[in-house]
Amino acid sequence: MKKTVVFFDTEIGVNDNKIHDIGAVKDGAVFHSASVGEFCAFFDGARFLCGHNIIHHDLEYMHKASDFRIEYKPIDTLYLSPLLFPKRPYHNLLKDDKLQSDQLNNPVNDSIKARVLFYDECNAFAALDDRLKDIFCCLLYGVREFESFFEYLEYSAKNTDLPALVKSYFKGQICSGADIDSLAVSAPVELAYALSLINTNDSHSITPPWLMKNFPKIENVIKALCNTPCEAGCPYCRSRLDVHRSLKAFFGYDEFRTYNGEPLQERAAKAAVDGKSLLAVFPTGGGKSITFQLPALMAGNSAHALTVVISPLQSLMKDQVDNLHEVGITEAVTINGLLDPIERANSIEQTANGSAMLLYISPEQLRSKTIEKLLVSRNIARFVIDEAHCFSAWGQDFRVDYLYIGEFIRRLQRIKHLQTPIPVSCFTATAKQKVITDIREYFKRKLDLELELYASTATRENLHYTVLFKETDEEKYNALRSLIEAKNCPTIVYVSRTRRTVQLAEKLTSDGFPAKPFNGRMDANEKIANQDAFIRNEVKVIVATSAFGMGVDKKDVKLVIHYDISDSLENYVQEAGRAGRDPSMQAECYVLYNDNDLDKHFILLNQTKLSMSEIQQVWRAIKTLTKFRPTVCCSALEIAGWIYQERSECSAHICHEHSCKEYVRSGGEH
Repeated sequence: MKKTVVFFDTEIGVNDNKIHDIGAVKDGAVFHSASVGEFCAFFDGARFLCGHNIIHHDLEYMHKASDFRIEYKPIDTLYLSPLLFPKRPYHNLLKDDKLQSDQLNNPVNDSIKARVLFYDECNAFAALDDRLKDIFCCLLYGVREFESFFEYLEYSAKNTDLPALVKSYFKGQICSGADIDSLAVSAPVELAYALSLINTNDSHSITPPWLMKNFPKIENVIKALCNTPCEAGCPYCRSRLDVHRSLKAFFGYDEFRTYNGEPLQERAAKAAVDGKSLLAVFPTGGGKSITFQLPALMAGNSAHALTVVISPLQSLMKDQVDNLHEVGITEAVTINGLLDPIERANSIEQTANGSAMLLYISPEQLRSKTIEKLLVSRNIARFVIDEAHCFSAWGQDFRVDYLYIGEFIRRLQRIKHLQTPIPVSCFTATAKQKVITDIREYFKRKLDLELELYASTATRENLHYTVLFKETDEEKYNALRSLIEAKNCPTIVYVSRTRRTVQLAEKLTSDGFPAKPFNGRMDANEKIANQDAFIRNEVKVIVATSAFGMGVDKKDVKLVIHYDISDSLENYVQEAGRAGRDPSMQAECYVLYNDNDLDKHFILLNQTKLSMSEIQQVWRAIKTLTKFRPTVCCSALEIAGWIYQERSECSAHICHEHSCKEYVRSGGEH
């Protein structure tokens, strides 16, 4: 029988869901009409009906028409395109699941483009290795979206021993212990797409978002093939999933860091590569970044996957991304409030197109629909939560937005129909036993994850602590100058008030010791500029509040001076630990104090206390927010906004008795 193909496209009304226009081409002839009956006459004598996204779109509307009476074999270029053009930049006619068209609402033009794409797909299939052709045919022949394509090519598999074919062709590209038989039965289409992507040998090529949405099991299949070490330790797993080889390849290090002789860094990295969830308690400057960056880069290379790093500080994100870029690792990006619109758009684009393997965001960003859509479209290897003590109300930096992380991950897993949970790695430098318990119980309760604990008891032996009593402020300042002058090295000076950062930096500068201020209330651009100047050693001294330094990986800081005492022992350990990040370097940590410092400290603590009235306002807000639902997940800012709104409304109606009574009935109070 003649293999005549009619290429067609329709225009469907948005409001009435009816066919408004049909375009088609056949052997040089062109059809353009809204009549389904006339289209059937045009199709007469053909055998195959081809187009882009016709099986689950155009043909569904055509079949609703009473005069659609033809026998045809459907060929859909949409499902063939990611199979045969899996490597970036993919096919030049495609824009995700759409045909790129320079003529709006022109079905004839789209039919012509579908014809070009179809014959390119035929040529691409013909160019494949015979083993790969047989693999695709074995997996897809009985599937409606593909069967007619093989019939058009008159192709049938010559070798039907699928496991042997896959292991032969993909030797060294997938784990030899992967259960191909089971995957072929449970997810044949997903297996075909996964193998096609793996065959690109390009870690930046990814599964298109529309395909991930329609075939969510692709993520599970790629993980099973490429990112799950087998017990036997096959050649692929020994090569691609070996943390020692990867440590040398990505970072140039010959070995991991140890703590009191314990290889905790290596064990934590290996646990992540093995797909386990974990909680690591490492000292500040103890090399925790390598512990999650290495598995992230390995997963990106092997499984085309993205690792999401959640951090509370924008400075941490920027610093870690910059450090990775400096060593030639460009697959890390951040999306945060410090970025200008162009930088933000570039980060989103890099994440969406597969260029990024590491994405740094704040916990607040998880409430963004843009971020949710972005993560739904990517294969997610792992969530990494830095400063994990923020989960616990017993921690020194409890943040309510951290409690939304588990909710978000659970929602993401549900949207993506994942068979196995996304693993989680939590990191903190200092954590009480109660904090550790809280973190582990949270993930057990929210995601049913058991976090393996990797805790270091090692002390920072390269840090030397000294406390200096100075009776007056003048003596304290003179001691500060003397220390900076004597050490002549990169120095962090910590103070408790934002205003003092500027005052002290200006005074040091005027006395011949150039210094920059840093605090949480500064303009974002100024904060970045001052931090960069310090990191690049353009200035040796930075005067900062506790907002500076968390995660800033500057290895040559030899001096940390607390000009004001920290508000907690945990915070002091964190801040002092920013000295001597290079373990081979000896560093000094000084506390300068006088009798007035404790009084000032207690004054600051009292200023943070909530009044009974404020507590009642928060309680009313919570009662109202949960009036029609048993639970609610809101940030402190959202609750504060609700309180402000309700108080404003009540004030506006203060003279209207009826309005105020209604307000009281709803849970408020005049």
